[in-house]
Amino acid sequence: MESKALEFGSFTLKSGRISPYFINMGRALKTGEFAARTSQAYVEKIHSKLQNFDYIHGPAYKGIPLAALVSCHLYSLYNVNKRWGYDRKEEKMYGDLTEKAIVGDLHDNDCVLIIDDVITTGKTKVDNWEKLTAFKKGLTCKGILVAVDRQEKEKSGEPVSAFLKSKGFNLFSIVKITEVISYLHETPVNGRIHVDSRIMEAFDDYFAQYGG
Repeated sequence: MESKALEFGSFTLKSGRISPYFINMGRALKTGEFAARTSQAYVEKIHSKLQNFDYIHGPAYKGIPLAALVSCHLYSLYNVNKRWGYDRKEEKMYGDLTEKAIVGDLHDNDCVLIIDDVITTGKTKVDNWEKLTAFKKGLTCKGILVAVDRQEKEKSGEPVSAFLKSKGFNLFSIVKITEVISYLHETPVNGRIHVDSRIMEAFDDYFAQYGG
């Protein structure tokens, strides 16, 4: 809450859904201190659950600084040295065109860990993976790691985690949104309860409609 990365109100998501909360990971990276705390949370999850991969991929745009920070802290904290990179939203049309779509030292047959901020629907992650597999051969995905799993369902009604699983991807998160909301509803942070009964009701209504 200190970084104000979690906001409550009315927010239109990329999916078109009107959400009573919004997670702005840019704010969780806005100072060196916040960036270090955030990336270290990813690193601890990786160290405990997600070893044995070759490359960290950060989808543009929020995933780019996350991939860089996580690779640095993996090395500084655990002496684990991983290559990392990212994709371009718009392909580069000048200079060195070997990196026109994907930037980084990605190799054929790499095992890739995808790192991003949040997940609402799974389609964007699948589309991003297809960019990687068009660039290099024989890639496998270790998993998708996000800070917050919004625990939502696809338009089809299928939970996002199940949709990704059906496509061959395992979803991992540092926290789930139900854990965050429950904690903030029951536990004072900086001297106050941040999720009051009104916010809790709005969240429950939203989750009843879109939760997966």
